[in-house]
Amino acid sequence: MKLWKLMSLAVMLLLILSACDTVSDEPNGNGTGEYQSITVDNITLQWRTDTLGNLDVIVSAPTTGWVSVGFDPTIGMEDANIIIGYVSGDTAYARDDYGTGINTHEPDIDGGGEDNILELGGTETAGTTEISFLIPLDSGDTRDRVLVIGNTYDVILAYGEDDADDFDSYHQARTTSQIDL
Repeated sequence: MKLWKLMSLAVMLLLILSACDTVSDEPNGNGTGEYQSITVDNITLQWRTDTLGNLDVIVSAPTTGWVSVGFDPTIGMEDANIIIGYVSGDTAYARDDYGTGINTHEPDIDGGGEDNILELGGTETAGTTEISFLIPLDSGDTRDRVLVIGNTYDVILAYGEDDADDFDSYHQARTTSQIDL
């Protein structure tokens, strides 16, 4: 009888825990819907993969200007798949860029690539800009880095000055980190 009560209690506890929203720091390539998250130098990056082979990303920073993330650079910005975006009014704008050098980037479409942002959203609230976007893990674009679930990648994170609603002004802050897909 005691064993039955213990098992019942364990099942109820598992049901309660499974109903709670959680953020996991475990790889989520199984499409669980849970975001992984890092915050470095006041820039927050959240990401998850889906079962369709996409990367769902949210990046936010304390600015009313642009925010960006670059995936898998070789050095500085070079070779990174960079998504840079801002919010003006109630509309989010973003550009799919390629790191052309250590300190330079340009739109993918200027170098023969494609804009591979599948979905875009964003908000600007209380001095914080947040953009969300969906990109393929493997777009087939030669200017995008192929991202593989289970691998670790360097990322570059940056944001622009307040009211820098553009894609070309210099960053106010820049940092690096790593993520596990």
